[in-house]
Amino acid sequence: MSKSKYFVIDLFAGCGGLGEGFSQAGFEIVSQIEMDKWACETLRTRHLYYELKKRNRFYLYNQYFKDDKFKEKIFQKFPDLQSLISNRVIQAEFGKVSIDKIIEKIEDAKKQFNTTKIHVVIGGPPCQAYSIVGRARDPEGMKEDKRNFLYEHYLRILERVQPDFFVFENVPGLITAEAKGEEMFSKMIEDFKNISPPYEIAPSFDEYYCNPSKYILDASKFGVPQRRKRVVFIGYKKIILSKNNNIKKVFQRILSYKQSRFGGYTLTDAIGDLPPLRPGEGNDKWFSPYLNNNSTTPYQRLMRRNSCGIANHQARTHMKSDLERYKFFIEHHLNGNKAATLTDLIRERPDLTPDHNHLDKFLDRFKVQWWSQPTCTITAHINKDGHYYIHPDVYQCRSFTVREAARCQSFPDNFKFEGPRTEQFRQVGNAVPPLLARVIASYIRKELKVLYEK
Repeated sequence: MSKSKYFVIDLFAGCGGLGEGFSQAGFEIVSQIEMDKWACETLRTRHLYYELKKRNRFYLYNQYFKDDKFKEKIFQKFPDLQSLISNRVIQAEFGKVSIDKIIEKIEDAKKQFNTTKIHVVIGGPPCQAYSIVGRARDPEGMKEDKRNFLYEHYLRILERVQPDFFVFENVPGLITAEAKGEEMFSKMIEDFKNISPPYEIAPSFDEYYCNPSKYILDASKFGVPQRRKRVVFIGYKKIILSKNNNIKKVFQRILSYKQSRFGGYTLTDAIGDLPPLRPGEGNDKWFSPYLNNNSTTPYQRLMRRNSCGIANHQARTHMKSDLERYKFFIEHHLNGNKAATLTDLIRERPDLTPDHNHLDKFLDRFKVQWWSQPTCTITAHINKDGHYYIHPDVYQCRSFTVREAARCQSFPDNFKFEGPRTEQFRQVGNAVPPLLARVIASYIRKELKVLYEK
């Protein structure tokens, strides 16, 4: 095993936002386990990107980026690539495929890297059961939802793989979630301690017991132009403390670093350089080369790095009534008013009142994202409609494209999302922002260097 290589397994991987951050920080992604068909296709495409980059054949990826048909030509040129990538992306649903079978596939993938060691396990099970919004809508408050216990599969993988570290990510609602009469947050932490070998959270729950919200990271403080708060557990195998006692402080070091280095990016930084579109314009796949290389911000330059142009940039078509509502909400603010709610719409333009029940529960159903601020949280609901993600340009008068949402999530422009547009939106909304993941990964990498490179 090379001193400079550290290996990762990504569980509940989605389209790979968490894994992308670890890749950017220099980790090798051995296996990614995900049940969704289109997310797996996106993962395979990203592995193709990194493999072609390693082989100094990046121009071939750019050709595929522009033309889907070119993938077959790549596999003809490099016959080993298809099986190599297929082994790394494991399409499987925990609970339906046995842990033994998944471990068997992971072992096969490890052989490709000539390693017997996995240093980090990352991932977070689906968050709907812990979501505060989801619990509010469910008569049982999601207390009987089986997804509450998907994390137990994460525990089983930890027991079998025994990495030095793990990273577990989920929504803030996890802190207050309950199932079968138990508080899920404290139960999880105890379960991590009680597996073999035992793991501890950094910092320990004893330190944060009175204020568990300290485990929440806000992506907007780490270089992501989006207000996105998530619970993050960084766990470590207790036995390695004897080699590096500073591990206990890794989370605090991440928190203290945020103010000096990151923060302050806005929607202008995120999407201000992307080509304007009217509803229905653009392309779900390849759109165009960059039309303007001047006047870009540092964030835009970072997103453009190693990309030949823009993909996944097609605007939805919208009903005429929705376009009128979008125009109302944009102009209401541009005229010097506060951001409008449905109450303002109903009072000033009753003819545009949506035909929905329980309007009083969703007063911010239509939300314009403003140039001078980070966006609100990008969620998977964006695949259903874009009302919460209205573009601030009244001329464009539409909701976000996939690429605009991806920029707000800090996915680089060369990250290609596979599948129909609704599936692309779902992938983006469910993802961990890669730049946040990269910061976390870089700190874990420092601790691993202390363990293995002294």
